[in-house]
Amino acid sequence: MEAGTEKLNILVSIILPVCGQAPYISQAIESVLGQSLRDWELIIVSDPPIDKETEKVIEKYQKDPRVFYFKNEARIGFQKSLNQGLEVSKGKYIARIDSDDIWLELDKLKKQIEFLELHPDYLLTGSGAIVIDYKGEEIYRFLEPEKDSQIRDYILYRNPFLHSSVVFRKETIKALNGYDEKLKGADDYDLWLRMGKMGKLYNFPYHWIKFRAPQKNDNIVRVPRYRRTKEKIQIIKNYQKDYPNFYKAIFNDYLKLFYLSTAGRFSAVDNWLYKKRQTSGWRA
Repeated sequence: MEAGTEKLNILVSIILPVCGQAPYISQAIESVLGQSLRDWELIIVSDPPIDKETEKVIEKYQKDPRVFYFKNEARIGFQKSLNQGLEVSKGKYIARIDSDDIWLELDKLKKQIEFLELHPDYLLTGSGAIVIDYKGEEIYRFLEPEKDSQIRDYILYRNPFLHSSVVFRKETIKALNGYDEKLKGADDYDLWLRMGKMGKLYNFPYHWIKFRAPQKNDNIVRVPRYRRTKEKIQIIKNYQKDYPNFYKAIFNDYLKLFYLSTAGRFSAVDNWLYKKRQTSGWRA
């Protein structure tokens, strides 16, 4: 990798972690290749087990000298894989994309980096998204809070940045020692909260990515929601003095835990609410 990157002018490093099957990874990679800004490197980190077909797709794209593929010999987990990608990155900026998401805006990287170059007090940028199902059909679309003040008012209620939409300064995440590897599902949320203590945050008011929603399945939707909510409560307790609306936010989270442990345990009720949430834009 060292020899290859020395010949490239890398402005932004894009990290794409993958594990198991990734049937949509070619769409994710193609959306990176289509960016108008060309000074990037794509760092793909696979955590075993990795599907053979997925690996064949990845290897096909290695013909591009900006695409690098790293295979973990043993499974180390999502957060450690992200930090591994950070360690080998060469860019001034870091972007993220997941294997089942798509960048829609061809100038996405260009506009986000231009914004960060013009506003040195800002550390992190994101955007809104179009939520799609596993057939690629739109379910709904949404925008996140745009301005720094709006994000701060909102951030303890819910994560206001989609991971596949963000671009941030590498020096910032290095100063924060990367993603917290002790967290299991809210590592990105915790990182944004830490970044917000160091500088300003911004979301572009456009639908720049397609975000693939999880399928309706008890194992991948309901149980993780309960676990993530418990983890979120522990996280926001660490930032109650740094952001407004702590007590309202944690009250809402405890109500959500109560629901998930009572009415939410009945699949008919929860499936109905899940469908309503996915089709109305209500993202609780």
